[in-house]
Amino acid sequence: MIGKPIHISKAAHLYDGETEYKEKLLEIEKDQIEQSEITDEYLKEMQSEIGELRNYSRNLVKRFYPYSVTGLIIENNDRDNLQRFDIDAKIESDNSDGINNVKIFCCDLTVLFKGQNHNMNFVFHDSRLFDGIDERQKAELVKVFSEQFSNTDKQYIASVNQNQLTEIYNILGDDLYKKIIEDNTVLVLTDEDSSEKLLGIQVDIEDK
Repeated sequence: MIGKPIHISKAAHLYDGETEYKEKLLEIEKDQIEQSEITDEYLKEMQSEIGELRNYSRNLVKRFYPYSVTGLIIENNDRDNLQRFDIDAKIESDNSDGINNVKIFCCDLTVLFKGQNHNMNFVFHDSRLFDGIDERQKAELVKVFSEQFSNTDKQYIASVNQNQLTEIYNILGDDLYKKIIEDNTVLVLTDEDSSEKLLGIQVDIEDK
């Protein structure tokens, strides 16, 4: 005997889907809470290492701005996103382009020399990093990277414009400028001819 067909209502399908969604959401929320707890414990265990990071970064910043308040904050990000840590480096009045660029320089060196779980052995900065920085701080910057990178297996690479080099030269003088800049210049690029450019050719990029 053939029985009557069984009809499953659309409402039942919606109910099952909604239940599954809520269960997955609860699992994700539970996992986030667990990960947040693990991160809190990790940060407690790493206080010594974090203190070393802060001290290194602070000492670098004081080379440029000895009277400015500075700090490096590393906290657990327990908000609803995929970012595990909140890392905030601050220098008083860092809304200035020059001070903000110095902050970038100090943070990059801190990560390179004191950071963990990376295999990077060099830092590269484009000439834009030097924009807005007072010429005295520019000169101090090249002194810092000369000191920090000498006698290490790490390398500092920077592309620097001629006007920026002139400002640095005016502060450093002949001997120090030769020792830090001229003796470590790898490549000189000009706009006199295509062969003098970085790629050795003229590259035209058109907006379409």
